[in-house]
Amino acid sequence: MKRKDFYQLVQPLTDKLYRVAFALIPDDLQAEQLVIDGMNAFLLKERKSIMFREVDLTNKKETLILRRHYYKGILRFLIDIGSRRAIQLNEQMKITRPAEYNSFYSLDPKVRVVMSLRYDSQFTVEEIEDILFIPRFEIIEKVHNGRFLLLNDLNKGANL
Repeated sequence: MKRKDFYQLVQPLTDKLYRVAFALIPDDLQAEQLVIDGMNAFLLKERKSIMFREVDLTNKKETLILRRHYYKGILRFLIDIGSRRAIQLNEQMKITRPAEYNSFYSLDPKVRVVMSLRYDSQFTVEEIEDILFIPRFEIIEKVHNGRFLLLNDLNKGANL
């Protein structure tokens, strides 16, 4: 597969990748750069297996399976890079959080990304476990703690 074919294959994934990146770093430019960096890191790491793979892009089933595999692989790199970058940017730039989602963006970046993968990307706990390489109980804990904190914040807002 040529580099051009790879980008053609993953092009439909960019919106989904962007949503996860924005959950980590709530800044348009930084989220876009994170998607690019995640794709490039994946391509550099997996270039031998990608370049020597012959893919029939007209076969829809094969294309969907391969796209899902690449999506998960790119997410691994995107989340790894984005988690570190989110901590740096929060300390350096004090990125402004979108006002309407302040509760969500006040959560820890790792909790935000697990919540985003679970509810926005509709991944199962097992799939998130494969992507993030963290134990199942930790994923469930992050989902429940995130939901609890969001509900508490919502209840505080309703009582005002």
